[in-house]
Amino acid sequence: MSKVGRSISILDSHFFSSAYRALSEGRVVEFRPIIKSESGITYDVFGIDAPEERLRYYLDRGFLEIVDEISLPICPVCGEVCLHPLLLCPDCGSMSIEKKELMAHYDCGYLGPVDGFEVLGPGVYKCPKCGKTMRRIGIDYGRPGFGFTCIKCNSIFQVPLIEVECRQGHRNKIQTLEIKKYPVYRASQEVKKFAAIYQVIKELEKRLSSMGLESESFSRLEGASGEMHVAPLYVKFEPAVIVDVVTEDLFDERYLLGVALKAVDIPDVMILLVLPASLESGLEKIFNPEKVRVIRVNDLRGSINQILDEILALVGMKRHEGS
Repeated sequence: MSKVGRSISILDSHFFSSAYRALSEGRVVEFRPIIKSESGITYDVFGIDAPEERLRYYLDRGFLEIVDEISLPICPVCGEVCLHPLLLCPDCGSMSIEKKELMAHYDCGYLGPVDGFEVLGPGVYKCPKCGKTMRRIGIDYGRPGFGFTCIKCNSIFQVPLIEVECRQGHRNKIQTLEIKKYPVYRASQEVKKFAAIYQVIKELEKRLSSMGLESESFSRLEGASGEMHVAPLYVKFEPAVIVDVVTEDLFDERYLLGVALKAVDIPDVMILLVLPASLESGLEKIFNPEKVRVIRVNDLRGSINQILDEILALVGMKRHEGS
């Protein structure tokens, strides 16, 4: 497995386990876009930075839902979201400016940095422009707060010109920036069901790969009706095999109906449905045995070999000892 593949596998495992725990505790979990200078937009997925594309992968499979949007400015030239402001002198455009506390002499109208006025005593100053003594604040002089001075042209101003530069070096005025909306995601209840079977599905995928069988976990498939279906494990064979697993604590008769509809809607596929042995008998009767093969297991994690044997039987192969 490549380094990228390992990173995705670690992220997925962390996402499913953390989401399952959070939802089991009744917590609402949201993922909001974050701007990182080295990578652009990322999402904090339970302490791990995840790229936007992976969140869309989770969304497409029903693990997340969109609950809000955040508008962020982007460069109108290249679409870059990592922007930083530039403070410029409005007179000469220089970025060589300083922030200073300002003082104004009312008689002559001079405005300049406080440290440019000679101190003659407590609260008494000498104007550097006209040389008059300023004694009374609010009458002779005022202190309007902080402003800026340009080192290059000596201009004094209270508000600098603001431009924005992206990582590619494109500079733009604020009013010319484009706006792009990024979704805020929330973990759906659907992810709880898949999180409970995640490790088993990944182990089956790994075992099948070692035997030369290509499969894809949590594959997104389009049915003949145009409906999108999520297959926990899709084994690419002729005919293809979908492995669907239901755990006892997340059993839902509506989900079984969905499996039956999936079997009808997706052509040239056989579904292997794994049910807990403790569920009531007779559930198998709702499925067409030519499209859905039902097996029951007592312990899901301890039944990986049994499930693997059933998959191999459906594709006409046998498991070697130790596989």
